[in-house]
Amino acid sequence: LARQGLNVPQAQKEASHGGRTMVQNLPENDMIRMELSKPVMVIEENNRQEIELLADYYALIRTMEKLEKGYIRGTISHNDYEKECQRLIPRFSTLKECLPTDMQDPATAIPTFMSRYQLKAVAAANRFSIGVPATVASGGGEDSSKPKALFVAEAVQAFITVMDSLRLNMTAVDQIHPITADIVNALNKITTLPPDFEPKTKVKRWLQTLSGMRATEMLDEDQTRQFLFDLESSHQEFIDWLHKM
Repeated sequence: LARQGLNVPQAQKEASHGGRTMVQNLPENDMIRMELSKPVMVIEENNRQEIELLADYYALIRTMEKLEKGYIRGTISHNDYEKECQRLIPRFSTLKECLPTDMQDPATAIPTFMSRYQLKAVAAANRFSIGVPATVASGGGEDSSKPKALFVAEAVQAFITVMDSLRLNMTAVDQIHPITADIVNALNKITTLPPDFEPKTKVKRWLQTLSGMRATEMLDEDQTRQFLFDLESSHQEFIDWLHKM
């Protein structure tokens, strides 16, 4: 050290700092790489669970984004798209129950999550926010291989199922949401319905309301009565439309 012109005590002092002087002189990009290369230490079990939940959250968003793009580009059939979408949406709804409150609403949570982790998944954010597949929200076209009478029967049965469920005080979101989606799905298959058919509009509005709620939430008495009233009037209007056909 003396031959190199360094003061021995000074060299010992720099060594005791763990090479801090060398690290400080590194370019900013190299310091970022060093920071990113450090292993993540999960000390508490709660931290580990939170990281695993966020990893699942990320995977569902990316999967839905790929599915939406495939449907838009026509590389996946309507039936396959709807099947996979209806599989992902309940999983997402269940997962968000375990996340912090600021991650509950997909309309705001997913954009925040994307911004934080530099993701681009606008289509997934939109689909999870709506809570139903595009084929249900907008209609996927009538299957010509099946008679129209079958779709009418499915729609009538779906109306009755939801109304009976509400009368039996089955008001939990995870109970009502799937069978409400069945009504919209059945009505979408009847392509002779007017595009602005009021009963379908009312039910879709309720479906979006349910999609914005947590799975464990319950409709209160006022909501239940209003929902039942809207269903009864929509069902009757649908029957009246059938009689005019």
